Amino acid sequence: MARENDRPRGSRGPGRLEGALVAAALLLVFAGLLFYLSEEHPTLSDIRSGSRAIIAGVALLTGIVVYLRGRARREDGATDGPSPSTRAEAGDEAPEAPAPAPKAELAGMLAHAEDALSALRDLVEHGAGHGDFGALPGFLRRMGLMEWHPAFSVGATRLRRNGRWWLTMHGNELSEDDVDHAMALEFALNLSEDLARGRWPQQMTDTWRTARVLAEVAELKPLEIGTDPAVDLLLSGSDPAGEWAGRIGLARYLEALPAPFRVGYAFQSNSAEHVACVETTVPRPECFAVVAGEDAARRDALARAYALRISLAVGRGALSHLPEVERVVVNAHAHGSGDVLLSLDLTTASLQRLRAAVRSDSSLDDALPKDPALRAAPSAEGWLAPVEPWLSRQDERVAPQARRREPELVDAPATEDMARSCGARRVSDLAIMERAGRVSAWNAILHELGNTTQEAVSRLMALRDETSDPTVAKACSRTCAALVDGTCDVAERRELAWVFVSGDALSVQACRAREALEGEVTPDDLTRTLEGLERVLSPIAEKGLYLDGPDAVFRYFNSVAERVSYNLASPDGGRQVRLVPDEYYTAHSVAARVLTMLGRPEEALAHADELMRVAPLTPDAALSKVRCLEEQSRIFEAADLLRETIARSSTVRDMSICHYRLAFMEWKLGRSDLAVACYQRAIELHPEIAAQAREELSDLLQSEPSLRSLEGEEVAATLRAAGIPLGNVDELYGVMRDAARACTDAGVFSVARPLVSVLLEMRRDDVLLGAYTSLA
Repeated sequence: MARENDRPRGSRGPGRLEGALVAAALLLVFAGLLFYLSEEHPTLSDIRSGSRAIIAGVALLTGIVVYLRGRARREDGATDGPSPSTRAEAGDEAPEAPAPAPKAELAGMLAHAEDALSALRDLVEHGAGHGDFGALPGFLRRMGLMEWHPAFSVGATRLRRNGRWWLTMHGNELSEDDVDHAMALEFALNLSEDLARGRWPQQMTDTWRTARVLAEVAELKPLEIGTDPAVDLLLSGSDPAGEWAGRIGLARYLEALPAPFRVGYAFQSNSAEHVACVETTVPRPECFAVVAGEDAARRDALARAYALRISLAVGRGALSHLPEVERVVVNAHAHGSGDVLLSLDLTTASLQRLRAAVRSDSSLDDALPKDPALRAAPSAEGWLAPVEPWLSRQDERVAPQARRREPELVDAPATEDMARSCGARRVSDLAIMERAGRVSAWNAILHELGNTTQEAVSRLMALRDETSDPTVAKACSRTCAALVDGTCDVAERRELAWVFVSGDALSVQACRAREALEGEVTPDDLTRTLEGLERVLSPIAEKGLYLDGPDAVFRYFNSVAERVSYNLASPDGGRQVRLVPDEYYTAHSVAARVLTMLGRPEEALAHADELMRVAPLTPDAALSKVRCLEEQSRIFEAADLLRETIARSSTVRDMSICHYRLAFMEWKLGRSDLAVACYQRAIELHPEIAAQAREELSDLLQSEPSLRSLEGEEVAATLRAAGIPLGNVDELYGVMRDAARACTDAGVFSVARPLVSVLLEMRRDDVLLGAYTSLA
């Protein structure tokens, strides 16, 4: 007979005491019932006595049950060995519970992987049991990840503004299949996260949940990430109802849209006509193999529906962010294709109508809705065929040519904001291209020249009599002479254009001189080049054609940013600024270089000084003089000039070049520690200069073992201690942003766009890049 302690845990019944208590409880209940049954008409006293007995019996039974359950739990939690107190008395340690196995984390895997594809293949093949990856492994198998082996590595980045995965492919030119695979892989990563974090009914399948995610694309809202310092900086001081704020706002909206596929876009708007046009990229059907596998009809249906829904989300953002816009045309096209596959003509009413039509999960399974605001047609294969868009982004109604007109040709007064931010009294005060008048005049008559020499000469002579621009009049006479003497043929329009715009003696000689220095040259070649330059420069100097006077100064600007900086500095004393021809600057620059190569730096310096007079804010002019000073061993002067140039540079590229050149000067002065700091600052400022600066820095560190690379704030501290300016990037960013904003709000896009490119050089940002493309 087995002993009681040999029974399995949890199998013991009640003991003798518990049995007696159970019997007593049952007796109490039975006795209480007798009070009711013994009398035909029980009294109130009988009822009370019976009730007390029943309640007491039930209470006793309840206590016994609670006690027995508690004992069973205690016994089930015990071990077959000695109790903990016994083990402690025996000096044995209690065994620790096994720690749970560490789980892999997808974001960390992708962030640390040299190739995201390899990491994801590893996850599919060996990730089971190492983490909860949800639907992702199945998605990756279905899309064919294991069969995709591109000849390039793939990096994965989680975008900050929308929280979505973005793949970058490092290699040669991508094929259409490569792009589709990348977009499908992004879709798999993003969709699996959407399914994992959605609040879904437990009984619903991944297929149902996927349909819900895709159906909600039209209603997507930008991801809220709290503060966005880059956007806040771009909008600082802007008019909320202005063109600048609207373009930055729409770009921010589109960048923050958490769509399962990447949202490529470009837009234009015209508040005067209350219309905008947005282009957006949509995935091809092949990208939906992630959820539809080999079912071609299902892939086509999903792709059609997605194209419409994401276009609605894009159009909704444009209607809400662009100032004064009441109509938005959205044109959808596949990546790398210019064919419009779907075109929407959205107003508030048509947007609401179409949003309602696509709200249901299955509303677009068979076909897109018939709506007067939608242009779309199925292709023979079931996808979408090209259609004629309602408007294109280049349409004159959306992007009027007047906004892109060169400032040299616009004599309208500047706005108050332009005067304050650009130092311009008139739009033409932002001009930098002396030949702009001739270019415009040539384009105006190009199609009126006819097919014969007589017709062309007649039209050119008429223009000469009409124009008030003396350079255009000279261009007409010059081109007529070339046609009459047979130097040019009327059919050679490209050659005729060059003669008209740049065919004077100075331009011809400057072009020849520049070309002469491109190959191997002998001293005789250099001498002949110099003689040719002197022949055209000497008459200009003798006549004083470009000398500053009491009413006007003659200047050259290498960029719009330089012109803005010059205007804000106001060094001309209120005199009119006239532009010298580019060829005048080029001729002096080449002459200085040739004389330096011939070992005549003193003569070269005269040409460099003329460059600095006409181009006081152009670093290239200062660098020309630095070369002359270096050849004369005037290194202290060269270093000082470079420091001054850094302080007044208008772009980070110019700052970087000057730091790079200053590094060599500091080394020649025996200050190698400063040379290291200058090289490192050049590397920090601009990637185009960084490669050469790194190479020379490496050589310097190897040649002088006592030197070391500086870390963190050491570069700035070292330069400041030596009185070398860092180049105030933050201040420059604010100046150029204000100028870009003022010109955008004024509709002077020909100036605003190059200013935005200067901002992008300082701080690359996708929102700013979106605004930049909208100014084309």
